[in-house]
Amino acid sequence: MKTATALPAPALFYKPRVKKLLIKGIIYLTSEKLFTFASVIAALWSWWGVCTDDTNTIAYGAMVWLAAFTPWAWRQTARDLRQDRLGLKQW
Repeated sequence: MKTATALPAPALFYKPRVKKLLIKGIIYLTSEKLFTFASVIAALWSWWGVCTDDTNTIAYGAMVWLAAFTPWAWRQTARDLRQDRLGLKQW
């Protein structure tokens, strides 16, 4: 016997605490893709500082790299600690 009408999806009884766009943004900002992109930009920026003999430009390139590296490193460290706690990671 075939059902003539589809069953309605259950309604949410609560409002989501965090917007999906915010979650996706946080995931992207801590991703390896952003780290790679920022590393290339930082390398070009620092190279331009070396070519023009400008120490401030070299420092800005280093700050861009550090700003991209820090969240990515935190995410990887948290993942390693979580997997180690669950017994999934074999050192």
